[in-house]
Amino acid sequence: MNTFTFLTRFSAFFLMATCPWVVANERDEGAYLGARAGYSYNQESCLEATIECDKDDVGYGIFGGYDFNPRWGLEFSLNDIGDSKAHYPDGELEGELRSADLSLKYTHPLWKQWDIYGKLGAAYWDAEVSGNNVSIKDDGFRPLLGAGIQVPLSAHLIGRLEYQYIDQVGNDIMGHTNPHFLGLALVWHFSPLTQPAKPSDPPPPVVAVTPEPEPVVEAQPEPEPLRIVIDEQMGGPLFEFDKAEIRNTAAIDQVVNMLQEKTYLQVSVIGHTDARGSAEYNQRLSETRANVVAKYLRAKGVTLDRIKVFGMGEDQPIADNDTDEGRARNRRVEFIITGTQTQP
Repeated sequence: MNTFTFLTRFSAFFLMATCPWVVANERDEGAYLGARAGYSYNQESCLEATIECDKDDVGYGIFGGYDFNPRWGLEFSLNDIGDSKAHYPDGELEGELRSADLSLKYTHPLWKQWDIYGKLGAAYWDAEVSGNNVSIKDDGFRPLLGAGIQVPLSAHLIGRLEYQYIDQVGNDIMGHTNPHFLGLALVWHFSPLTQPAKPSDPPPPVVAVTPEPEPVVEAQPEPEPLRIVIDEQMGGPLFEFDKAEIRNTAAIDQVVNMLQEKTYLQVSVIGHTDARGSAEYNQRLSETRANVVAKYLRAKGVTLDRIKVFGMGEDQPIADNDTDEGRARNRRVEFIITGTQTQP
């Protein structure tokens, strides 16, 4: 079994084995570090006159990055791409190739807890060809493309299966090659996963509660929790279609102001979607949007112990999902404010 076949089979086993371990969640922005190893193939690294050519090798590297939000991040890596060996009639040549690259990374939910990501950037390469009394060195910059699948293994640990390509490394004297890399990576993210409340956990009911009457003084009923609904009819969409970044923060500033002024209040953030797309995808999107709103509240000074997060997906429509107007009303975030009698 060659290196490529072993790596492919192990990668499939790795991704299948990790799937049951994870839970639906989101991660805030933060830094991460990782290491990768896998199969390296230096395409076109040998000339036509070669007798024997070995373009395969083991590549490895280390990398680090920063996620600005659950979608966009910046990543830097240092890599030993792998060696190439060619046997010609007049002798043998060996090529060594290393790289340092910087790329913009975009991540998108794929299925359940699996994410797919793509990278676009530039690689600084450093190459040397030696042998048969010849030594040629050169370096430069070339475009880089990458893609992969990642799945969380724990609150901080992430597993990746990834592919990376650098275009036309080398020069006219040493020749050119197109390095390909397929490998596995382990990533330690310093920002832990945020685990929202399960969809089966109901938010607090919005009903009046009347306590048992006391023998002497008649008890006053609890005031109803305050429900504030933000949908696309209030100042425009809170989110872009199919996205989780907040577009209209002004619509939720009334909630922010209330929570900042009255620090004894508690808030439940409940995300809803329309019925377009699969129920599973909409469930995750609603959880993601609710977490993004909760994160905005935290950035405004609302402590984590005052916030609960729920995602209801498409299960609780308040309007007809067969019309544009109805779907706009169903794409909403609800705030339930409680604790109005627990005053300092």
